[in-house]
Order: sequence, then C-alpha cells, then structure tokens
Amino acid sequence: MPDAWAAGFCRFPKQPPVILKNMGPCNFDPELLRFAGEPEEQARCLLAPVYKIGHLGPPLASLPPVFKDRVGRAANLPAREALLTLLRDEKLDNEFGAALTQPVARARDNDPEAPMARYMVIHDTSSPNLRGRPWPKDIDQARSINELARYSCSNKIERAHVFINRTGAVLHPHDFAVPWRATKFEMAVQFGTALKGLFLHVELVQPRRSEPRRGRNNDFQAPQPGFTPAQYDRLALVYVIASVRAGAWLVPAFHAVIDEGIRNKHDDPQNFELDAFAGSLERLIQRLRD
Repeated sequence: MPDAWAAGFCRFPKQPPVILKNMGPCNFDPELLRFAGEPEEQARCLLAPVYKIGHLGPPLASLPPVFKDRVGRAANLPAREALLTLLRDEKLDNEFGAALTQPVARARDNDPEAPMARYMVIHDTSSPNLRGRPWPKDIDQARSINELARYSCSNKIERAHVFINRTGAVLHPHDFAVPWRATKFEMAVQFGTALKGLFLHVELVQPRRSEPRRGRNNDFQAPQPGFTPAQYDRLALVYVIASVRAGAWLVPAFHAVIDEGIRNKHDDPQNFELDAFAGSLERLIQRLRD
C-alpha cells in the first residue's frame, strides 16, 4: 500500500505474470478448488507462523479448540438475528447488516456452479512505512498510523474486502459477495479467474520500519505486539459475519503462506498471535449466545 493517503484514484505498480512452480506448501488442488486434507488440516498448514522477511515456521501441530471444532463445518454458526443485534450495538449495522442474509462470493468469478468462498486470508497493510523513524508512543491511536482513508480508492480497486485499523475501526470497500483477488497465488496464469471469489481478504493496519542492515527502503521491521486487542476483536467479528454468510466456518489463512514460493511474495501478517484471535472469537461466540 502507498504511504501517501489515497482518498482518490489508486494506481498500483504492474507486476509480471505469476507462473507457479508448484501448488504451494499446502498443496492446492485446482480441480477441487481447495487445499489438501480436511479443513482442520488445511488451517494448520495455512496458519503456519510467519517470521521476518516472510520465512515460515512448520504447520501447526494443533489449532486452538475454537477453530479446531469449527473450521469447514456448518454446525454452531451464530443466529443471524443475534449477530444483527450485536452489529447494531457496535454501530456496524450500516457496514455489515444489510447484506447479512446474502451469500458470499463464489469461485470462478462468481460462477453460480462454483463453490462459495472457503478461505479468509489475513493480511497486514505493512504501512505506513516509517523508514528509520521510531515507533510513535501513541502508535495504536495516532491518526497518522490509523487513518483508513489511506486505503480508500475512488476507482474501487482497494486490495481487500475489509481493513481494520488499530482502534478497531473498519473500512469495508468490497462486500463479501464481490469476488476479489489480493494474493499473487490467486492471480497465477495457471488459474485464469478460477480462484477469483474463493478467498475473502482482511487487512489489519500495521506500520513498518526499515531494517537498517538491509538498506533504507525496506519494510522488514514490524511493531511488537503486532496487533491490538481491538483489532483481534474486530477480526473475530468479521470472521463470524463472513462465515455466517458462507453457511460454514471459513478456513483462516495467512497471506505469506498462500504466496510461499512465489518471487517477491509478501511477509504478512507479522507478529500475529493466533491465541489472541482465538480468545476474541471465543468471547464473541459467548456474547452471541447470551
């Protein structure tokens, strides 16, 4: 994402065609339009830890129970009525309430015969880039960090369905019914538009700094902690909304894992705490039950 606030016509640099050498570490099946294994196994692979410069840890040995017991299943989805009430309480019904009864996108650019979105990809914005400047003391509140207008495009080509800043505020430029692509893997020439609509995308605002040893213009340093409790809480809500609309709990995934093995892949999300996300989801589910 550009460091200058967009709030206007967005232009992104042209990228060379993506030609895959393989189907990635989680073994995507282009015929079945899914990664290898049962949904829980897919999630353990797709949530492998992401380290600096995009290095990956091994697939998880296990998932937090709140995900293990749900991913890929239709059971125990919250009632739409309870979710709509919560959205009104959170003053987010204008953002998400009207479409709550509508399905999510389908693969193959919304082919009615294709499967609905199965995956929710978690990104970080890697911006703004402070270069060599120190982290602001008010990093989680500073307007210079959290201004969502930076990611708004008048030509409607924002790179995710939802953006969440460090206060928990959201920008929702694309409804989940809109087929969209935001990873190199989805845009590989082998697929054409087959993967467009299979993935939903959420960007978490995370500023970066340059790693001095690697030149002046990189963005390899991320704050610690990487994200705020408000971001995890809002991410949990977005995950529930998307899953309810999909009719099954989506499989969460990290951008860096999806694009592993592709030249100039991204390294996000950095310093993501899966247990914090799981805790937010558990509390949200309990709140929707009460």
